[in-house]
Amino acid sequence: MITGIINRSRLTYAASVALAEARIAVRATPAFIRSLAPVAAWAAVTIILGVVVGFAAVVLPPMGAFGIVALLAPVLLWVMPEMPLVYPGLIRKTFFVMLVVNLCVPAYYTVQFGGLPWISARRVATFALIAPFLLAVSSSSEVRGEIAARLRSAPLIMICVLGFLAMASLSIATSHLPQESISALSDTILTCYLSFFAAIYVVRNKEDLIFMLKIICFSALFNTAAGIVEFRVQHRVFLDVFPKSLLDSFISSNPQMAQFLDSSFRNGLYRSSSSFLTPLSFAEFEIMVIPIGLFFALHRDKLSERCFGWAAVISGIAGIVVSGSRGGYVGVLASSAVFVAAWSIRKARTTRTSLAPAFVGLSGVLSFGTVLAMIMFWRKAHNLVLGGGAEASSTEGRIVQWHAALPLIKSNPITGHGFATGGADIAMSIDSYVISLLIETGVPGFMFFAGIVCLPIWFGVRNYIYDSSEAGALAGALGCSFVAFLFERLVLSQRENTMLAFTLLGLVVICIYEYRKQSVSERENQRLPSRLYSRTGRRELRTT
Repeated sequence: MITGIINRSRLTYAASVALAEARIAVRATPAFIRSLAPVAAWAAVTIILGVVVGFAAVVLPPMGAFGIVALLAPVLLWVMPEMPLVYPGLIRKTFFVMLVVNLCVPAYYTVQFGGLPWISARRVATFALIAPFLLAVSSSSEVRGEIAARLRSAPLIMICVLGFLAMASLSIATSHLPQESISALSDTILTCYLSFFAAIYVVRNKEDLIFMLKIICFSALFNTAAGIVEFRVQHRVFLDVFPKSLLDSFISSNPQMAQFLDSSFRNGLYRSSSSFLTPLSFAEFEIMVIPIGLFFALHRDKLSERCFGWAAVISGIAGIVVSGSRGGYVGVLASSAVFVAAWSIRKARTTRTSLAPAFVGLSGVLSFGTVLAMIMFWRKAHNLVLGGGAEASSTEGRIVQWHAALPLIKSNPITGHGFATGGADIAMSIDSYVISLLIETGVPGFMFFAGIVCLPIWFGVRNYIYDSSEAGALAGALGCSFVAFLFERLVLSQRENTMLAFTLLGLVVICIYEYRKQSVSERENQRLPSRLYSRTGRRELRTT
């Protein structure tokens, strides 16, 4: 026992002596060498990561190599020295360009050079944002502090965002197609998560937030116009712009893309896809924009902005009609019902003597009741929204998908069977994102994504009712957009609009941050008079 104590004391003494000598050596080192040490460490880590990425580029598919970069990027961000490399103006411009390109340019606008993989216009715009944004985050503690301060204001949303990323990453270990899962996860990081964090950094105040929403509405007007033209000519007009030789080569390299580019009809009517791959994704985009248009139409002061808002709402409804999407009709009815109900309650709280809330509420109940009655009893409306015989088989197909998915879900309910591989696991296409998440990322992944969708709804609708300011109305519009997204996710598994959802989620985080900052300032302003009063009262007591 005594020998063990002596040995441990000798080891402790040797370690303390070595540490002291190391400190003396560091202090004796010239200052300029010590200043270069972080740069040397960052260079060494960069070389090591370069070797890893080079190995991944040989073994994994192209998107898998990008996934390795995305997973190891936090290491570079942690060790990179503090340097003045922040370009806020460049980041802001590239972010808006990336947003417009991802919302308006089709995914099949790609080119190929030599033996390189297909390079899409969306990917080029995304990488134009990645470079300055990562440099800003890695080289400036101030930028990291700003992003962290905004994220701390919404801890539950942050937990869900990081939790979903963690479960999607863990699912790769149990995936039957790990390369496909890595590729899909890399694409999600480079589009959805990049948009989320970049939006949190770029949007500084309410004016920036409104400007971004205007960009989204302008993109919706463009897509609706293209969809109406496509509906008229019954042909994808965006394909005419793309060179036929490149398109044929792209389809031959991606056989699954051919089924998306084929013309689609329902009940004898053409279904427009606009700049999206499917009519369902086009309708989902429109129903997410309609609540934003209602915000401009009902809560902005300028007449031009109100007209712009109504134009976005009307064009969104027209886009749903030409898309022929049943989920689009259900989604817009659900989000509009929530918006009208919340508006009536909000108006009743602010103007108690006005009859407008009661009139609008009663009109809304009657209107929605009439629409529901038409859907139930009028055959044409029933087929348009709920579908006829052909659509009944689609509904039965979703039931078959549930029965095929349940054994897989039960076999691994924790990590799932691989991100973005649910269709291959059950050997059929999946028409519900709920089924996809439960198969691919397990129950925890589904719960985290449910939090990503439901938390903005709770915050937005609650603030819309209790906060009578324009900021409250803005939060309510974003909440209703997520209501539409939620209903569409029940019957749609495509991921085209996930980037838009994560961008809007970043705007919700900004709303929460501004709301809490305003609440703190108001509490401080309320405490200041009481402190002054207590001080003056003490002085009067002392004088008396």
